[in-house]
Amino acid sequence: MQVGDFMLASNILLDGNNYGKISLLFQFMNMGVVSRNSFKVQQLYCVGAIKEFWQHKHNETIDQLKTKDTVVILAMENETKEILSIVTIDKRETQRSSCRMEKEGFIRMMDKLVTQVPLTEQQQPHLDIALTLLSAMISFAALTLRLGSTGCRGGRRTLATVVSGNKMSQLVRERLKEDLDKMRGQFAGFRPGLVVLQVGDRDDSNLYISMKLKAAAEIGINANHVRLPKTATEDEVLRSIAAVNENPEVHGLIVQLPLDSINSINTEKVTNAVAPEKDVDGLTSINAGKLSRGDLGDCFIPCTPNGCMKLISQTGTSVAGKNAVVIGRSKIVGAPMHDLLLWSHATVTTCHSKTTDLAAQVGRADILVVGAGKAEMVKGEWLKEGAVVIDCGINHIPDDSKASGTRVVGDVHYPSAKEKAGFITPVPGGVGPMTVAMLMENTVQSAKRFLKTYQPGKWNISYAKLKPQKPQPSDTAIAHSFTPKTIGRLAREVGLFSEEVELYGMTRAKVRLEVMNRLKAQPDGKYLVVTGITPTPLGEGKTTTTTLGLAQALGAHFHVNTFACVCQPSQGSNFGVKGGAVGGGYSQVFPMEEVSLHLTSDTQAVMAASSLVVDTINARVLSESTQSDKALFDGLVPLREGHRKFSLSQLNRLKRLGIEKPETLKPEEIYQFIRLDIDPETKTLSWSVASEMMAVLALSTSLGDMTRRLARMVVAYQPQGESHHNRGPEY
Repeated sequence: MQVGDFMLASNILLDGNNYGKISLLFQFMNMGVVSRNSFKVQQLYCVGAIKEFWQHKHNETIDQLKTKDTVVILAMENETKEILSIVTIDKRETQRSSCRMEKEGFIRMMDKLVTQVPLTEQQQPHLDIALTLLSAMISFAALTLRLGSTGCRGGRRTLATVVSGNKMSQLVRERLKEDLDKMRGQFAGFRPGLVVLQVGDRDDSNLYISMKLKAAAEIGINANHVRLPKTATEDEVLRSIAAVNENPEVHGLIVQLPLDSINSINTEKVTNAVAPEKDVDGLTSINAGKLSRGDLGDCFIPCTPNGCMKLISQTGTSVAGKNAVVIGRSKIVGAPMHDLLLWSHATVTTCHSKTTDLAAQVGRADILVVGAGKAEMVKGEWLKEGAVVIDCGINHIPDDSKASGTRVVGDVHYPSAKEKAGFITPVPGGVGPMTVAMLMENTVQSAKRFLKTYQPGKWNISYAKLKPQKPQPSDTAIAHSFTPKTIGRLAREVGLFSEEVELYGMTRAKVRLEVMNRLKAQPDGKYLVVTGITPTPLGEGKTTTTTLGLAQALGAHFHVNTFACVCQPSQGSNFGVKGGAVGGGYSQVFPMEEVSLHLTSDTQAVMAASSLVVDTINARVLSESTQSDKALFDGLVPLREGHRKFSLSQLNRLKRLGIEKPETLKPEEIYQFIRLDIDPETKTLSWSVASEMMAVLALSTSLGDMTRRLARMVVAYQPQGESHHNRGPEY
């Protein structure tokens, strides 16, 4: 190979030890690939020079060059000393491949592994030479570079490549920092919120929580630790969870297990109380169910299994088609790990305490994930040659050489396993750091989902669609055709917390004034005052209807946060019904009965009913004294599409008057029908009607009996002395 116009400089990151790169150069020179006259030792580039060059050319650092698992090959032009390309390759892949692949196969694989500086068409041949030199290096890497990882002796692997969770978790954290910077660029001052809820004061829980809080602070997540005492009851824990669920500033909630309380607490109930959209631990039944059926994009994946999948991907091993074995079936690790591997197209076997011949099951595993909670249970001789081993265990065993008297080990016997595995995670420093990193990733993901629908200062409210009908039905028909959302849901949509709302049934609530303290930093809204409008001929005003209509338009159509403030219906002289509805048509308060007829006792009901009778009489006297026969008739039986429809009670009145054909009423018959000719001096007083109604209520034996008795009450007289009975609203 003619490379007289090139020099090769290699930099192998071995804690500053130049032995490897010098040895490699001499190997190439002995092969005759590179002329001895082409090299001078002082021309070898150090790590600092490589980083300085890269940063100058690309205006960015190359943090990947810090890893000891990278081999860097520089191809440079002999005359100008200009570096034309930097070729990097994961040395673990090169060593693994050199043990079982021919050079030609490895060169084909290199096309997928090489990261290079973009080259011009003229510079491409330089890179080709660099790749050729790199392929030659592979043949001698195991013998000459002393990289301290996988070696090949007689075609057999001696040491596994260590998969570092510390390094990968740091990369995840750096990426999350960038994500948070983008969020703040979109929404100034925004920070994802995380709450860790703890019951009791266990030392191990305190340690885990401190790690989570530290990681959150490093990334920029606003994390808070809520600690309840050991005396906390289940109800108190559930109330604390409910408060966090409703807080829009919190995007992730984890309940630290175990719950260290002197009281009996159902852990499953507490776990499932966390809102699924804030369950960044992925432990609720809803998230677990979505994971089990493959809805990976619509759930939170438990942190430890998710971290394991990231570590497996770091090895470069394709999960699809592999035999995977999971030891352990816990809800936190084993079960979700099985699901993740399954939906990544592996053939998965789950082993547990009842599994027979565990060693045989392990021996078939291309990928082994162990979360059994038993120190060094899995032996190295059980493993399949070159398997990927992910150890989730954290155990303490006696060790007199340690100051604490113990040391931390995993569920896999590490010294023997690394002799046979292809890749293995250490304990500590493997799965643990990735678990915390995945918790941070889930929290940031939850915040991203929140921001998709978040509009600063806007309610996340859903409006009912208006479906007008022709002819327009009565107010009562409109009210009964619509099922309102519950008041609790409405409160959540406008940002009220459950402790700030006192519910009265499904459609009414009082708002506690304490909410003003929470919202005092919010900017004040604006008042829009609707003044009085000339009333209709029947006497009812339209102020309320206009107010409600404006609120509907501003809210549903202009998406402005809008409240309609109307006077509370009175149970006094006007009975609070104002014609039967608060508002009118499609602009009224639902449900009608709750607004106008909410009665809390028999006495209040009787007083309200007596007021209704008296108000009806007064309104009738006023109408008959101020309106013509035609106006009264049109008001009682309006003409719609050329027809008048009489109600049942109106037909009964016509029958009592001896009028048989309501469709062809004569003027004198209309007069008889619409006018009661009540003598104002004989109107019954409200207290008198109330007294008689109370007596009827006490004597009635059924609803029908009460209706008949009330209909026979005398409430007024005509000038001729004929009595009028309380028979219906047409009077």
